[in-house]
Amino acid sequence: MGLGPVMLDVLGTQLTAEDEVRLRHPLVGGVILFKRNYESPGQLRELTASIHALRSPPLLIAVDHEGGRVQRFREGFTKIPAMRELGRIWDKHPQRARHLAQQAGYVLAAELRACGVDFSFTPVLEMDYGQSSVIGAFRWTSVPMWISSWPTWCRSGRWSVSA
Repeated sequence: MGLGPVMLDVLGTQLTAEDEVRLRHPLVGGVILFKRNYESPGQLRELTASIHALRSPPLLIAVDHEGGRVQRFREGFTKIPAMRELGRIWDKHPQRARHLAQQAGYVLAAELRACGVDFSFTPVLEMDYGQSSVIGAFRWTSVPMWISSWPTWCRSGRWSVSA
């Protein structure tokens, strides 16, 4: 059976019988994890292994793990700053911001991959126009050069982590 187009969540830190039935449905292609699914890196590795073992090819596992206050897994993971902080560094030290973006991409990917997570919904092209206090910290900057370059820098860090 191939992977379907639907991404679901699971109830807790372990799969329930109900989760397993839902995840075996042919329309399911992936699972998104949240803070409620996490206790420790070891527990996360067990959860992702059990999800991957349900199907062949294995379901994709994702998380919205952006840094700042949207970092779903905290204990045992490196604290990633809100992406706006990298944009602020760019304003004064572009080369340093580039280096930090590569490092953030690498750390984010390495830690998630080590726990069996396949990808993160990390924002890469969000401009900050200063109009939203809710999601503003997840936007980089209002400088188009930074916005257009960030994906390449972050991706070079993430892609250096082998699957």
